[in-house]
Amino acid sequence: MKTRLRGSEQVIRGSALVLVALLLIAGCGASRRPSAKTTSTATIGKQVPGTRPAGTAAFLGPVRRVRAGGISIGYRQFGSGPPLLLIAGESSSMVEWGPFLPRRLSKHFRVTMFDNRGVGYSSDQPARPLTIELMADDSAHLLGALGIRRTIVVGWSTGGEIALTLAVRHPDKLSALVTSGGTAGGPTTVQPSAKTERAFRSSGLSAAGGLLDSLFPASARAAAVAYAAGLLTIPPEKISRQISKRQAQAEIRFARTNATYNALPRIEVPTLVTNGALDGLVPPTNARLIARRIPRSRLVIFADAAHMMMFQDMDRFVGLVEKLAARPGR
Repeated sequence: MKTRLRGSEQVIRGSALVLVALLLIAGCGASRRPSAKTTSTATIGKQVPGTRPAGTAAFLGPVRRVRAGGISIGYRQFGSGPPLLLIAGESSSMVEWGPFLPRRLSKHFRVTMFDNRGVGYSSDQPARPLTIELMADDSAHLLGALGIRRTIVVGWSTGGEIALTLAVRHPDKLSALVTSGGTAGGPTTVQPSAKTERAFRSSGLSAAGGLLDSLFPASARAAAVAYAAGLLTIPPEKISRQISKRQAQAEIRFARTNATYNALPRIEVPTLVTNGALDGLVPPTNARLIARRIPRSRLVIFADAAHMMMFQDMDRFVGLVEKLAARPGR
C-alpha cells in the first residue's frame, strides 16, 4: 500500500534509494540488523585489523583471510547451527548482504560469507581468465580450508550462478541449494532490457534513479530505505574497475556456455529457486527455467518484489530457507 509523504520525508527516502543503487553499482556497501546476542567467531585465518563493525552489526565479527585455491579469501563467520554459505553477486562484496538478513539467518545457521576473488579482501590472479566455474571452485576451496564438509549454499544474482555451478562441479559440498535472481547460462538465458542493462553499467545519478524499480518496487520504499541506512553500519570494501570488468567478462562467458545448464538435472540436493516477479535485471523467466531443469526443486516467485526480494521480505525468505534445511537429503 502506498504511503503519502510530506516533501522533506520524500526527499530523504528518494535520496536513500539512489544511494542503494549507487552503492550496488559501485560495489561498496553495508547493512545492519538489531537484537540477539553475539555468537562464536571464526578462528581460522588471520584477522584483518579495522574490520570489526560496532553497535548492532558487531555480531558479524572481523574479516579473516585464509589461503584457499591459490588465493587469499576474505570472509566473516558467525551464528550457530547447520553451516550456510552466502555467495554475493557481480561487483558486490560480502558487505552487500548487510547485517539485516545475515542476522536473521544466524539465529538458525552458522553463516559464512566471503568476497569473491579480486573483490574486497580477496586476492586475484589477473593473468587467469575469470569464469563462473573458477569462482565456484574458489567457493569449494574456501569450504575445504574452513573444514566445512557440507553446507547449505545461498547464492544471489551472479552468486546464484556460482552456486548452481558449485552444485554441479562439487556436489559433495552441498547439503541444500538456494538461488535468487540468477540464470543458468547458455542461450536460454533471458537478458534484461537494454535500458536496464545500461542503467546497471552506469554510475550516473539519472541511471541510478532509473534502476531503482529493478531493485525495490515503489511499494517497498521503506525496505529500500532500511537497506540503504543499514549499508552505512559496516566498514566498506573496495571493488576495482579491473575486477568489475573481469566479472562482467565472466558473465559473458557464462552466457555462452551450456555446461551448467546441461548439468542441472544432476543436482540431487534439496533446492529452492527464487526470484522477484518484478525483477528487471534478471527476469523471473530464468528462475522458471532453472526450476524445470532441477528435479523436485521448489520454485517461489515473490510477487511485488524485484532483484532485492530477500531484503524486502526477509521473514518469508528466511522461513523458506529453514524449511529447505529441514528437508531430508536425497
